Amino acid sequence: MRSEKRPARQAAWVLTVPLNTLLAWNQGFDERLKPLMVPDQRGKAAKVTVDLVRRIVEHAKAYPGRRIRLKRLGAELKQVGIELGAKTLEAILIANDLYKARTRHKRPRFYQSLCQQFPNGLLSIDGSQIVVWLGKKPYRFNVELAVDVGTFAHTAFGVTDSETAAAVIGVLESHRSAWGLPVGVLSDRRSGNCSEAVQQYLDQWGVKAVPAGPGNPKGNGSDEGAFGHMKKALGRICMDTSSSRALARSILEALVSVYVSMRNRLCACGRMITPDQHMRTPVSDAQKDADRQRLNRHVAAKVDGEENRLKLDRLDWVIEHYGLDVATDARKHAQRSIKGYTFEAIRQTETAFLKATQRNPGRRNLSYFFGILRNIQQKLDDDTKSAYCRRRYNYEVMLGLERQKHELAKPISIDYITGMLTTAVTIKARSVKALAVRKAREWTHELLASCGYVLPIKRKVEASLSKLTGLSIGQKEEAWKLFCQFLNTSNPEGRVTLFA
Repeated sequence: MRSEKRPARQAAWVLTVPLNTLLAWNQGFDERLKPLMVPDQRGKAAKVTVDLVRRIVEHAKAYPGRRIRLKRLGAELKQVGIELGAKTLEAILIANDLYKARTRHKRPRFYQSLCQQFPNGLLSIDGSQIVVWLGKKPYRFNVELAVDVGTFAHTAFGVTDSETAAAVIGVLESHRSAWGLPVGVLSDRRSGNCSEAVQQYLDQWGVKAVPAGPGNPKGNGSDEGAFGHMKKALGRICMDTSSSRALARSILEALVSVYVSMRNRLCACGRMITPDQHMRTPVSDAQKDADRQRLNRHVAAKVDGEENRLKLDRLDWVIEHYGLDVATDARKHAQRSIKGYTFEAIRQTETAFLKATQRNPGRRNLSYFFGILRNIQQKLDDDTKSAYCRRRYNYEVMLGLERQKHELAKPISIDYITGMLTTAVTIKARSVKALAVRKAREWTHELLASCGYVLPIKRKVEASLSKLTGLSIGQKEEAWKLFCQFLNTSNPEGRVTLFA
């Protein structure tokens, strides 16, 4: 790459043009000015222009009713030849103050990867509700499922009436008896998974608890994907009988058992062995210790990060400054929740909370603080989206940029052509000479395309060459012959009578 760029850089120095511009000239056209690379047309058919935005705004202002419906407006625009996606149409309306921005952020916004390299390292556990219909009566059960993150093997499950700590411990015990102890257990922050009984069980066996972030299904994606496959495979479970609840539970257990057994016999994640075979692969103690340290760093980074510590300090200051009476569970929940909000939202919330409590001391509680925080964060997100849409699709802004683009566009002049011709006849390097000739030909054709008469251009080039003092007579003749060749190639139909 360096050997290819060195002569191009030297040519850019000689031609006094930027290197990127020079590379674009060299790669864009061949000796006959035919494009070497034909760009694709993706996005060209639905390119948002100033005229398109103007038509959409005019149509939306004449929209009947008090509230614009995106689906209906998109269908009406499609009938008049405007076909855009719902997101693009929404952004255009927001940018022109015809639609209110409404964002839906799931917090936290960033996720940390927990991919495993060996089996029985990290165990994902979660519960989901499955309904069994006996006749017209539904029976709802909670299916607790354990999935190995490294192999996607479904190692254990349990069917209970609800998701409790006993159900979680039962599944963990089934996994331990069949496959041994994992290094860590990944779960969401529901009460059953984070209960004291489950934590004591994990501490007893030396297993690391790895909780996923609040409102973050991707953090426990292995189990979420497993339940998605299971429900799709089982379908709607409906039995035409009037049996008791025990029969419904036994039927569900049989179906889940069949699914788990068959699923473990199929390869997953592009591997050449099945999950069942992968789970039986021996793992050394050194690998487990290294993975245990990695999980410790992962949990510590989520809990003890610099940004999270600052947010927790702000929360502790609010609680102590206002003397809020907060229970232990509520404080833990507040510490988990505040990590998903921005510093600006927290700062504005502190100001608003101070004013609210001065007017009404009864509002001095943590629930009211987080209510203000949620509303302020939503407003900041909406304002950010509105500002982005205005910068991109506002009609006045786009019109101003279009005018500025036309004003800054410089037409090709005679001096540009003569300067490039001078470079072509004075430089001895073949690559630089060929590039200068190519660019001079391109500029000549562009200038001829914008003018109606060729004779005035020829006279101006001739006069400009005669004024150059740094060229000899032979070099001027060579430059003139090159220019005449450009004129002849640009007029193949024989407009040579205008040149004489």
